[in-house]
Amino acid sequence: MKKTIVMASLVVASTSMMAMDLQYFLGAGVERGDMSGKYNLDASNGYSGSESIDDNASDLKLKLGIILDKTHRVSLSHINYGIEDGGDFRIILGNYDYLIPINEDFRFLAGLHLGHANYKTDDDFKMTGAVYGAQVGAIYDITKNIEFELGLAYSKYNLDKTTSGNIGGISYTEKVELENSTSMSAGINYKF
Repeated sequence: MKKTIVMASLVVASTSMMAMDLQYFLGAGVERGDMSGKYNLDASNGYSGSESIDDNASDLKLKLGIILDKTHRVSLSHINYGIEDGGDFRIILGNYDYLIPINEDFRFLAGLHLGHANYKTDDDFKMTGAVYGAQVGAIYDITKNIEFELGLAYSKYNLDKTTSGNIGGISYTEKVELENSTSMSAGINYKF
């Protein structure tokens, strides 16, 4: 009985997928991100300090995905920002976009993303955590298979690290936290 239900479910799911209009795409472009966070230091000698962290970087963004019925797009994206002082900031995201057609060649998009971020420097400082946010943009079809995409995204991070130590008899605790970023991207997608 269970085998029959499983087989029937698979047949229904595969028939539904065949009825959908599916189009795969591969994209590449440039993204510039402006990131902000904070740094706090507390020491046992009474010293306490904090400062804002603001950084920006540009790098290559790669995307792979599928367009469902010309209005829903699901993709996986990857960017690896180079850090100014050495190291990298790698972000892998799962994206969902709702495509709003304006005419045959032009669409707006609005969507959400969720993923994982990994920040590490050359001096072995590492932070990993979740990232989530929203994006908007526009897509213009250059040809039937090639499209130009322009986007803006806002991301929140669950990315922090607290370390403690002792230097010369003074104990300290420091916390580094990446809070959010705003990014702008432009790229080309190839639909096949």
